[in-house]
Amino acid sequence: MKNQQMIISKLKFFSATIAFQFILNVSNSQVDQEQIFKFNQVIENINNFYVDSVDESYLIEKAIIATLKELDPHSLYYPKEEVEEINRGLNGSFTGIGITYDIIEDTLMVISVLKNSPAAKAGLKPGDRIVQIQDQSIVGNGLNDKRIKELFKGEKGKELIVILQRRNHALINTSVILDEIPVNSITSSFLYNNDIAYIKLNRFGSKSVNEFKSATDTLIKEGITKMIIDLRDNSGGYLYVSVNLLENFLEKNTIVLYTKGDKSPDKEYKTQIQGKFKNIDLVVLIDETTASAGEIFSGAIQDWDRGIIVGRRSFGKGLVQKPVYLVDGSMIRLTIARYYTPSGRNIQKPYNLDFETYENDLEDRYKKGELLHKDSIKHSDSIKYHTLSNHRVIYGGGGIVPDVFIPIDTLGYPGYYTKKINNGEISEFVHIYVDKHRDYFENNFPNFNDFNKAYEFTKENAEELIEYVYKDDRHLELYKIELTKSVSFYTHIKALIADDLYDENAFFKIYNNQDEAFQKAVEILRNKKLYEEILNGDVVGEYNEN
Repeated sequence: MKNQQMIISKLKFFSATIAFQFILNVSNSQVDQEQIFKFNQVIENINNFYVDSVDESYLIEKAIIATLKELDPHSLYYPKEEVEEINRGLNGSFTGIGITYDIIEDTLMVISVLKNSPAAKAGLKPGDRIVQIQDQSIVGNGLNDKRIKELFKGEKGKELIVILQRRNHALINTSVILDEIPVNSITSSFLYNNDIAYIKLNRFGSKSVNEFKSATDTLIKEGITKMIIDLRDNSGGYLYVSVNLLENFLEKNTIVLYTKGDKSPDKEYKTQIQGKFKNIDLVVLIDETTASAGEIFSGAIQDWDRGIIVGRRSFGKGLVQKPVYLVDGSMIRLTIARYYTPSGRNIQKPYNLDFETYENDLEDRYKKGELLHKDSIKHSDSIKYHTLSNHRVIYGGGGIVPDVFIPIDTLGYPGYYTKKINNGEISEFVHIYVDKHRDYFENNFPNFNDFNKAYEFTKENAEELIEYVYKDDRHLELYKIELTKSVSFYTHIKALIADDLYDENAFFKIYNNQDEAFQKAVEILRNKKLYEEILNGDVVGEYNEN
């Protein structure tokens, strides 16, 4: 037994050595073997002599995390159990049954069922409550996402016996076969007012290029002449995917970024094909959550005066990470280079003060008024650049600054309502409301167009929602007065209801009608003179500060 423990300990030391050698990013000939041996010595002595029993694996993980934290905010460690979840969206698929769900009153309620998915083939429907998976009851306290994902986990082809409760029916016992479930990076694409294509891209994943082609092939048949690419809430993804998507909008052999790193060779990235949409009028929507690959895309579009950037300053992540899988299935993402837009901008925001300041940057922007007023964005002449075609002034030093600024909506969505959106309570009410009135919706609004034209979320409905969400809040009556007067509030709830009832486009077809950034994009695309003036830097005030 003692020999077995010694072997296990040595394997742990070996794993830690490999990890630390890579984290230090030095070749074998440069490794200070004395320092590696010193680290192993510390772990071995803790293991042999420390007053209490310890978990060496835990200590090694903590050491790896601490080492990476000394480098930059984006070099990170992920334990084995988190790696699959992290890669799920970027890889474009996962093994599952094909439902979206919410946990309502300690019960899993099916919100939607993906077409042709295992769940659809097994007969599951929106509104079903799943009460048992295999021999495991999933009703009651303690039900959470982690437990649900564990119970639905397995290899493709695995059979799961599911017991569900359907309204007005006895318990239903059915079999579901796990299969590959696509994770779409394009969550919405449709034609607006007969000629403007709207495409909402949530991430730059491995299948995004194919998704974009499929979406635009359909839209071309409908007669698009202009396009809006929505990159808000897009935290990034694969660098090469942003390059491939840029090829749709630029001339062949156009540089879209270059990278530099001490131990990585300098590299230029150029378009390899002639862009299918190189002449189409384009607006890209960004905000403070647009990061990484989203900034590569919007930065290249801006640098080449290829389209107009609308929104708020992007996140400011100009570092390139390499995923490295360790011997136990865990992973690190190690920063290996900085990337630069075609004009030479590195848009990485500073992190040399301290990581806490870096992590609180978005909150600080709000406090300083930057999310409300463009004039609050402070620039230094040292980070001033010019676009490559029309020589407009642009800035580096921390994110992509939009050509047209749109303040964050504080009137339509007061802070107390935004908080309830973020913690899921608004969606929870909508799921319950839709399920309670499902027969009414199905009988009166069989398709989205009927719903969009005729359905109204009434003041009485609104008060019911507010009482549900704020029942114990001393400001309940004030919230009723404020929210029931807000057009944005009613539009948002109607959009959420449509999202439950119809396809992935339903939410944005309604929500965009009150989205200031979207409406500004449409205004610009409708006015060719204004579009060209912004690109030429001829418009001042609201549109430019050049």
